[in-house]
Amino acid sequence: MSEEEKSSDNPEFSAPTAAANISKDYDIIEDDAVLSNSPNYQSVAKTGQVIPVEKDQSSSQESIGKGSSAATEVAKQVEHPTTSGSSELNPFAKGFVPRVSESGDTPPPIPPHHADQADAFSGSRLQDPQVEGDLQQVEEQLLPRVNCPEKIIICLDLSSEVNRVPFISRDFTKYQPLDLIKRALNIFVRTKNTMNPLHEYALVLLHDSAVWMQDFTSDVDEFFNVLQDSTNETQDSDGFDLTSLFDQILEKVDLPFVEDMLVLPPPYIVRTIFIYGRSNCIPGFLDGRESQRQLSNSPYFFFDVFYVHEPPSDDNLCKEVYDVFLDLDSNNTSYIHEVGRNTTHLHNKMAMLLGHPLQRPIQMQASHSLNPPGPS
Repeated sequence: MSEEEKSSDNPEFSAPTAAANISKDYDIIEDDAVLSNSPNYQSVAKTGQVIPVEKDQSSSQESIGKGSSAATEVAKQVEHPTTSGSSELNPFAKGFVPRVSESGDTPPPIPPHHADQADAFSGSRLQDPQVEGDLQQVEEQLLPRVNCPEKIIICLDLSSEVNRVPFISRDFTKYQPLDLIKRALNIFVRTKNTMNPLHEYALVLLHDSAVWMQDFTSDVDEFFNVLQDSTNETQDSDGFDLTSLFDQILEKVDLPFVEDMLVLPPPYIVRTIFIYGRSNCIPGFLDGRESQRQLSNSPYFFFDVFYVHEPPSDDNLCKEVYDVFLDLDSNNTSYIHEVGRNTTHLHNKMAMLLGHPLQRPIQMQASHSLNPPGPS
């Protein structure tokens, strides 16, 4: 079989190719440093202008940010998880330490506002002595590495803040982040369906709380019909209640039970892909986190995060939001990816979620390079 035939038949080859093609179609600047230094981009970043598609966009800027009194009141009432030692794991923190590369060399420090551009950041949570013991424990509890069906819960943020700062192409054409996220989701779901048609997908929309929109289905076209019909409009949100999300999942999902879990594969696993797009709103638990603890106690529940944020600055809360996601990963089994306003990275990092949770390595040990290994 020729290499060209392999690329067309194997999803692992076709997914990165499809992502690259979409990035070329949009002709996006791949270096955010070039883009952020341009007068046009600085103007957009200050004014928060977006593509005039959704009617409720005009009022979103007034209700978003640290100065929002409503958001401040909500923040006082919400239990925000805290992560000890998160500076080594959080790419927005000053103490962030990149992982050691395959060659054994430690990459130079990366400015936090360019962390999403670095190859060294492909693992998100990187080298941290504090979690080495936890990683060893995870390795000792390996489950059978089987491609069993996945029940994938896609949680999509519909706050108007998601579209406040657009993606910008070389000719300064603006693209709404939500549109690009849905297009990357289309590639992801259809590729997963090619890998295993038994995978099922459910849809949850994120406003101030979680709304379960679509039950599990393996019909990809049905799933995307619901997705398109229910995501045409965004709305202003003062906060997000994580309790409502985990309560919904616990209510809707039956987690599998296997007696000899080290030998027998489960009939399926449950994976949540949490797509969050707010840079000024820290998610928290309004009514406790008992449901989250119950779900996390199952070895067959996985919680991945796809964080699409504005360029980090002193005026937003990207680091604090990311700390919450780190805290949710109590078992060190999550993949947590953050993406700035860079379309190439948006599609590449979405493709990094294609791997089956029972077959992929833990994120700090994952390598997504397509380069052949060098001589030993």
